[in-house]
Amino acid sequence: MEITKHLLMNLSLLLVLLFFTQLIMERQVKEESRQRLQIVYFIISIFTCYIFSVQVQDGVRFDLRQVPMILGSLYAGHSFLFAGITILMRSLLGFDDGFWISFFIFIVLAFLFKWMHPWFNRLAINQRVGVSILLTVMTSFVLMEMVGVISQPIRHPEAWLSFILIPALTTGLISYSIETIRQTLIIRQRLAKADKIEAVSHLSAAISHEIRNPLTTVKGFLQLLKEQDYPAEKKKEFIHIAVQELNRAEEVINDYLTFARPAFEKVEEIDIEKELNQVLNVLHPMANLNGVAVRKKFTSGLVIFGDPSKFQQAFINLIKNGLEAMPDGGELTVHTFRTGSVVHILVRDTGIGMTEEQIVRLGEPYYTTKGQQGTGLGMMVTFSIIRAMKGKAEIKSEVGKGSTFHIRFNHFEH
Repeated sequence: MEITKHLLMNLSLLLVLLFFTQLIMERQVKEESRQRLQIVYFIISIFTCYIFSVQVQDGVRFDLRQVPMILGSLYAGHSFLFAGITILMRSLLGFDDGFWISFFIFIVLAFLFKWMHPWFNRLAINQRVGVSILLTVMTSFVLMEMVGVISQPIRHPEAWLSFILIPALTTGLISYSIETIRQTLIIRQRLAKADKIEAVSHLSAAISHEIRNPLTTVKGFLQLLKEQDYPAEKKKEFIHIAVQELNRAEEVINDYLTFARPAFEKVEEIDIEKELNQVLNVLHPMANLNGVAVRKKFTSGLVIFGDPSKFQQAFINLIKNGLEAMPDGGELTVHTFRTGSVVHILVRDTGIGMTEEQIVRLGEPYYTTKGQQGTGLGMMVTFSIIRAMKGKAEIKSEVGKGSTFHIRFNHFEH
């Protein structure tokens, strides 16, 4: 049972190594990085097998070295690399009969797998797993026979059974795992691509709708001006409305460009208190109109780095939403403070609040809680600017009690 125990230990170690390799590979974006990790896995596996090998007789040691050599050559290519490492590791144990058996067999396998690699990758998944198992069984059998020819035959039934079945089982498990990992990556890439295409489609449709409406209005008024003779006062009204609609279309386009390209033209020190006071001054008439009391609780000396105009744009959108959520009056609180190297900005209102579903969807392209009165672009742009300034936004809300937006910026500097 000693041989079986050591081979099963090899199997377990190879699977554990594969598990950790998979965890690292999932974090890799580039295909080249994943391929390099796969090669490293097979090299470490060959090394591990030799460390935990078991001596059967003089000059003959059993382990699962052929498994990573075969799978590495078939899946990753570089058959001569894996064969060379396998032979090199065996040479550390001495230049005896076992070494020359390994040298001859693995050199032959390197040439064979070099030729097989392109053909192997064209096979179906089940076929690749089956071919890997078959080649492992054949290699194990040839190794056993070569030992008998060059050295002395191995008569122990356990040795034959273990050395044929356990490598085949190991190859099957690892090959199937590799195929599963590959398919998972492919599915994730397809889903990511489909999500991007769907998002672009929704965004394009929504932008087209938002721009088409004011353009249709402008077109209608121009046709009216052309077809009939209206009084000068009426013409001025038509032109005024047309200009308003064109301004609205321009605003939609500007918001979209801000979302699509949030990079800042200039980065400078932003005095949080100064900029927020400017934002509140701009929105002061709207607060008075809605009967909203504005409370300020600022910590002096807080600065971050970014584009001041973009910062103002983000918080105008945010605070304006809070004011619009209180059509019958209420209280809006803007609070700033610092903890460690993090600047906090809280914007709290006592308005209508939001449901969990609305909070989750807030910031999606053209999702709005204002019905026909909003486009959803404001919050989308706000979140885009906050992310570009390395900030994070957390939202808490309760229907009928109001909402709190908690913005954190992680690059506080004195």
